[in-house]
Amino acid sequence: MTETEFRSDIKSPKGIYFFYGEEDYMKNHYAAQIKAAVVTDPGFAAFNYARFSDDSYDLEAIREAVLAPPVMAEKKLVDISLSDLDKLLNEKERTALLEMLTDAFDDGADDGMALSLFGESAGVADSVVVILRVAANGFDAGTAKRPSAFLKNAGKIMKTVQFDFQTDARLVRWIERHFAEYGLTVSQPAAMRILNLCGRSMFRLSGELAKTAAYTAESGRTEVTADDVDQTVTRTDEDDAFRLANCVLEGNITAALDALAVKMRKREEPIVVLSQITRVFCDLAAAAHALEEGMSSAEFAKIMKMHSYKAGLYLNAARTRPADYFDRAAARCAEADRKIKSTPLGYAVIERLICGG
Repeated sequence: MTETEFRSDIKSPKGIYFFYGEEDYMKNHYAAQIKAAVVTDPGFAAFNYARFSDDSYDLEAIREAVLAPPVMAEKKLVDISLSDLDKLLNEKERTALLEMLTDAFDDGADDGMALSLFGESAGVADSVVVILRVAANGFDAGTAKRPSAFLKNAGKIMKTVQFDFQTDARLVRWIERHFAEYGLTVSQPAAMRILNLCGRSMFRLSGELAKTAAYTAESGRTEVTADDVDQTVTRTDEDDAFRLANCVLEGNITAALDALAVKMRKREEPIVVLSQITRVFCDLAAAAHALEEGMSSAEFAKIMKMHSYKAGLYLNAARTRPADYFDRAAARCAEADRKIKSTPLGYAVIERLICGG
């Protein structure tokens, strides 16, 4: 289901929805919208809204909630929110959940009919909405060509919606709207500075934006500046990886090792740190080749699905070296990835990568 189809569909929610992917903020946002559309009378919310999570997950209790009729309302909502579907439920339990929902929503089956308050049979498919949502990294969806068994089977009875991190352009617009609620404006460079420091998680961004908005407003100004951002926003791993890569480009090995030391003190997994560095060099290689082809910043941003400001940063950094330099750097990252996965060397592999060893 495309995003446009999904947004149209939830104006009048129906059936079963399965939310998965990286962006938990959007899952919760749309779950709240569905709840508002289904549970319209707060006085009967106790009867028409059932929530299950890790601690309260019980298949029989969920089945009873699905089959119970709505009270003084056309529909009810059953919301199942799990932190890790793959770990909490084994394969047999996942299959049982799908089978239960399939049976319940089969209007031709006896247990797929719910008695209304007036003793009339009402199909579960018409009277109950179910949301199954899984937190980021709590579900292996497989790939587009080879989806996981659960996703493939879920797609037969559910409306599956994948929530990935938003593009930079969308996040910048969201940041602008967020600050506007505080009566503030923000320049694009300042908004991109927030993204580069904070990362793309909208949960984290919302908290950092609130801090920055309060700081700016208290200062008596109406525009958020890059200085306001630096004063309030906490640096995240993505910016550290870009800074580390820039240190390598500048030949400043000491600064690069210092940046790596920060990650080591945070006890970040070496393989995760290496993947961040690898992504930066791959993006820089792409930028270098784009420059060789005479590509504009706007064209590069569109191809890479980057905000124009970030694309400009990468293109400027890529101008310092020929494209084959970045190709070799990306290849060395790939070789380091092989070593880090096949040896117990850990951070030593990344240190050697930085020092050119």
